[in-house]
Amino acid sequence: MWVIISILVVTLSGALKLQFAYGFLGSHVPLTEFVAAAFIAYAAYAFDRGVENKEDEKRGTLFKKALLLTAVFATIGAFALYPNPALVVPFLVAYLYTKGIGGYRLKGGKGVKNCIVALTWSLGILIFLGTISLPVMLVCLFFFCKSFVNTVIYDVRDIDKDKMAGILTIPTVLSRTQVTALLLGLSLITHMTVIGAYFSGFIAGIDVLLISSIHSTIYIIAYCNGFEMFRNALVDGEWILYAGYIILRDCIL
Repeated sequence: MWVIISILVVTLSGALKLQFAYGFLGSHVPLTEFVAAAFIAYAAYAFDRGVENKEDEKRGTLFKKALLLTAVFATIGAFALYPNPALVVPFLVAYLYTKGIGGYRLKGGKGVKNCIVALTWSLGILIFLGTISLPVMLVCLFFFCKSFVNTVIYDVRDIDKDKMAGILTIPTVLSRTQVTALLLGLSLITHMTVIGAYFSGFIAGIDVLLISSIHSTIYIIAYCNGFEMFRNALVDGEWILYAGYIILRDCIL
C-alpha cells in the first residue's frame, strides 16, 4: 500500500516539477508535456520498484509484474504524447541505474546513485524545455540539487540497513552532523543562486523559491537528525505542497 502511495506521489511530483520549471521561466507547461512527464516519472519509479535487487525489500511476484507492465504502458504513453527521441536518454540512465549492463549498474555508493537520480530528473526537464540558455541551465541546476538533497535524506533513513548490506552511501560515510551541514550548505547555495537570478531578471516565482528554501531547511534538519514522520508528504510531495500554495494564493488574490 505504501509503495503505491509513494509511486503516486512521485508521479504527480514529477509532472509538477516540470510545471514549476516552466513557471520559473515565466511560461506555462503544455498539458501534453505535463502528462508525459507524469508518465515518465511513473515509469522510472515503477521500473525501479519492479526490478528486484538485493538491497531492496522483497515484493510479491504478481505486484512486480504489474509494476513492470504498467511501466511499459506509461513509457509508450509518454512517447505518444511527446515523440522526442531525446526522451530515450533519461530512460536509458534509469535502466542503467536499476538493472545495468553486464552486472555493472550506476547505482553506486558514496553519492554516485544520488547524482544519477538527480541527473535523470534534470535531464528530463531540460529535454522538455527544449532549449539551452542561462535561465534554463539555472532551473535545471536547481532541480538537480533539490533531487540530490532529497535522495540523500532517504539514505539517512536506511543507514542501518545499508551498513548491514555493506552499501556505502553518504550517510554511512559521514556523521549525521556532517550530512546535515553538507545538505544545508548545498541547499542554501542553490536557493541563493536562483533567488539572485530572480533579482537579475532571469527567473520568476520568488515566493515559491523562498518557501522552498525555508521548507528545505526544516526537513533537512528534521530528517537528518532522527525525525521520521510524514517523509513522503514533506520530501517527495514538496512540489504538491507548493502547487497547493499556488492554488490557494491565486484563489485569494
